Amino acid sequence: MDSVVPRAAVMGGSCTGASVHKDTPLRSEKYRRAVSSLPCAHCHIAGYSQHAHENAGKGKGQKVDDRRAMPLCCTRPGIEGCHVAFDQYRLVPGGREAHVALGRAMAAQTRHQLNTMGLWPAGIPQFTEDEEA
Repeated sequence: MDSVVPRAAVMGGSCTGASVHKDTPLRSEKYRRAVSSLPCAHCHIAGYSQHAHENAGKGKGQKVDDRRAMPLCCTRPGIEGCHVAFDQYRLVPGGREAHVALGRAMAAQTRHQLNTMGLWPAGIPQFTEDEEA
C-alpha cells in the first residue's frame, strides 16, 4: 500500500460543479397545529388529526415545507390511522405515484381550507405556485 497516493476524485459526464441553492423548508408549530385542528383529509373523522407532510421531496431525515401537508388521522386502539397508511403508500391503490399526487391535492385543499376558514396563522407566508414545483 506504500504506492497508493491520495488524489482528487475525478468526475466524468457533464457536471458543471455549480451548486443548486435549495430554500430551507418552513417550519412552524402554529401552522402544524392549525392543520391538526382540521378533520382527516381522507376519512374526515374529527378529533384525531395529525399534521402529515406530502410524500414528494422527502428523504431520510428530511421533511418538506410544513405548508405542504394535510391533516391525517392517527392510529388509535383497533384502528390504523390514515397517516400511517399514507406514509407506507397503502392509503390508496397506485403505490408511490398515486400517493404523491394525492398528497399534493390534499395539501392544496388544506391550504385553501385554512385560508377560507380564517385559520391561516399570522406571520406565516402564503405558499406560492413556485414552491409547489
